[in-house]
Amino acid sequence: MSRPTKILLPFIFLLLIISCEDKKSEKQSFEFDKVLGIENVATLNFLVSDFENDFLKGQYPNLDTENAYRQFLTELRDEKTENWKNISEKARNKFKASDLRLEMYEFPDSVWIIENSSMDKIESDSLEYIRMPTPYVKSRFKYIDSVGNKEYFYSRGNSFNPKLNSNFDSIIKREMNSPNFNYIGKYLQALESIKDKGEFHKEFYDTKKNAGFLFPESTARVMLNYDIDLNDKLNRKIIVLELAY
Repeated sequence: MSRPTKILLPFIFLLLIISCEDKKSEKQSFEFDKVLGIENVATLNFLVSDFENDFLKGQYPNLDTENAYRQFLTELRDEKTENWKNISEKARNKFKASDLRLEMYEFPDSVWIIENSSMDKIESDSLEYIRMPTPYVKSRFKYIDSVGNKEYFYSRGNSFNPKLNSNFDSIIKREMNSPNFNYIGKYLQALESIKDKGEFHKEFYDTKKNAGFLFPESTARVMLNYDIDLNDKLNRKIIVLELAY
């Protein structure tokens, strides 16, 4: 075998590996978008574009996009966010009004303050609850299954810890607007579809499935420790959703 051929073969082999990796990445990105849905993907693409062209460029004007993402993660990990600018109001309003938000988070459709457990009742689909002599919050969550049937689930108790003389209306309003992670939403399903993309993605999906909400500082630290590809569009989508919204 001639010397030029010996040099060329490893180069061709490397190109084949890169090509296969690119195709795998494209397939996984396609699966993520497919599960999330066309309208939600359009919303997400807008949020990513706004984050990169408004927040990152404004925050790190001398860095290219990849290194701006890395600096963002580093400052978040180190909790050096006191000088950060806000995400644009246009993007925040778009997310708030979107279906994507409801695929990530769930909100109760009804909230009550129960003065004590003797005044409560156990619905047919609810678990037994601890008997309590003091007031607590009870929330109802509504789900619609694939054929349009309504299902209701209930939760009791929260961090507001109401007292008998509390402003119940204020507590109810806060609870109605407090997000819970949506364990049956399309966002978690989309993360499941890409869990085999790499070690980070498997750990991230497993943690989200079990814990729901994650501390942003810890998430940034894990991303940096795994040295995720910050040129990967799918990774950027995860960063924006997890750490900006």
